[in-house]
Amino acid sequence: MINELENNIEYLENKIEKLSSNLATSFYKVIKILKRITETNDKFYESSHSLYVSEKSAQIATELGMSVEDIVEIKIAALLHDIGKINFPEVCIYKFPAEMSDFEYKKYTYHPILGKQFLTPYEYFDNIGEIIYQHHEKLDGSGFPRNLTREQIHIGAKIIAVVDYYHNMLFKKNKQKRENINFSSQYTSIAQYIETTKPLYESTINYLQKKSNILFDSNIVNIFIRIVERDRRALSSKSIARVVSNSLVPGYIFAEDHFTSYGLKIASKGETITKDTILAINQYLAEGEFPNKILILK
Repeated sequence: MINELENNIEYLENKIEKLSSNLATSFYKVIKILKRITETNDKFYESSHSLYVSEKSAQIATELGMSVEDIVEIKIAALLHDIGKINFPEVCIYKFPAEMSDFEYKKYTYHPILGKQFLTPYEYFDNIGEIIYQHHEKLDGSGFPRNLTREQIHIGAKIIAVVDYYHNMLFKKNKQKRENINFSSQYTSIAQYIETTKPLYESTINYLQKKSNILFDSNIVNIFIRIVERDRRALSSKSIARVVSNSLVPGYIFAEDHFTSYGLKIASKGETITKDTILAINQYLAEGEFPNKILILK
C-alpha cells in the first residue's frame, strides 16, 4: 500500500514537472511572438529598441540584486514596453514627443494603457502589464498616464524609463535622417563611430544626471551610466569585418540590421550572435532570405 502510494506521488510529481515545463515553453513562445510584433516599430531606430531596453534593464535589475523572478519579469516587460503602439499611426511612432501636435501627443500617451490592456486577460502577465503601464511615469509626477510619484512607481518601470530615454536619444532616427544608418555607409571604423556619437552620448548622459532624483531614480541612473560606459570601452576594442554568413561564431555582434524580403527583421545591429541566432540564420540562408556575407563586430 505504501509502495503504491509512493509510486502514485512520484507519477504525479513527474506529470506536474512535465506540465510546468510545457507551460514554461508555451509562455516563452508567446513572448517570442509578442516580441516579433513589437519589433515592427524597430524600423524607426538604428538598432533593435525593444531588445536593447530589455537587455540593459535586466542588467540593471541584476546589479540591484533583485530576485531571478523579478529580473525575468522586468526583462519581459522591457521587451514588450511599446506593444501598446501596435497599429498606431506612424506619425505617433517616428516623431519625438516634442515634434508631435497636441492630438498626436495625446494619442501617444495612450500606449502604456493599451499595452497593459493587451496583457490583462492573462494572469501570468499581471506584473509585466503593470510595469509596462507605468514605464512613462516620472518621480516628480510629470509622467503619464497616472502622474505617479517616487515610491508609487514600480522599480521595473523606473529602470525601463532610464534605458528607454537613453536609447531613444541615441538611436531613434531624427527628423532629417529617417533612412537606415549602418556601419558600412556611415562609419569606417569603431573609433570613428565612438568619436562621431560622442557629443550626443555626452549630452544624453548629462541630461540623465541632471534629472537624477527629479525625473529618474538616481541609483538606477548611476548603475546604467556605469554599464554604458563599460560597453563603450568594450566596443572600442572591437573591429569591423565582413564575414561569410555560414561562418558566424557566438560572440560576434551584428553591425547592420537585416530584413527578409517581406520586411521581417531577422537580425538587429548591436545584437550579440548566439548559437540559436546561428541556427536561425542558417535557415534563412537556405531560404535565400539572408545575405551570404555580412558586416559584424568581433
